[in-house]
Amino acid sequence: MTEMLIRVGMEALSPERMLAWGLDFPGCFAYGRSDAEALLRFAGNLLNYGAWVSLHTEEPWFHLGNVDFRLVEAYQGGGLPAEHSEDGSIAFFEDDFRTLQQDEIGNALNVYRWQREELLAGLEFIPTELLGRKTFGETRTIQEVLLHIARTELLYLNKLELWAEPLPKELKPLDALQFSQEKVETLLPGLEENPAALEVDGELWSCRKLVRRLLWHHRVQIDAVKRLVGQPGA
Repeated sequence: MTEMLIRVGMEALSPERMLAWGLDFPGCFAYGRSDAEALLRFAGNLLNYGAWVSLHTEEPWFHLGNVDFRLVEAYQGGGLPAEHSEDGSIAFFEDDFRTLQQDEIGNALNVYRWQREELLAGLEFIPTELLGRKTFGETRTIQEVLLHIARTELLYLNKLELWAEPLPKELKPLDALQFSQEKVETLLPGLEENPAALEVDGELWSCRKLVRRLLWHHRVQIDAVKRLVGQPGA
């Protein structure tokens, strides 16, 4: 049986915090204290990711069988301080120069929509009083996380000078999510075959990096909401 090559990019967030990126699977990643630990966790996360995709479509665009995990790129930061990015990641891989194809954008948008559906479905069961409650050890309330998601999505789009409108200040969190989602779904299809690579505040961005970061950040914040729901109040 032919092996399926799973290409992984590794980013050093700190000497003891690594982030493994699935270069062909935007939205799939894993953290670890070392390259080996992050790669091992990524293997498990990819299986879960494949099962999650299969739950949402009868025609997944990949099937995991005999796989070969290969670390193909490593990013050490290039002298840019980690605090430059609020969320830690600043990596730009050589793979990020590859232009996006139509099917890749379609798949990425599907993952984005499914992530959003998961987030909104979970919010339906959260008591209103919990949305604005501070929890011990956390810097944001659930409402603030939701606004952060919307603002960050617009920020990422504008890294490539797509000129997404800023988030209106009066919008409530759920309306803000709808606003940013409309911008993402409108602007992402226009990135097909776009070779743009722009340096913004010392950090290099491309269309492929934008998609990679967008789906990563979305998942990280969804997990943050789940964590907040499970914690006692401060």
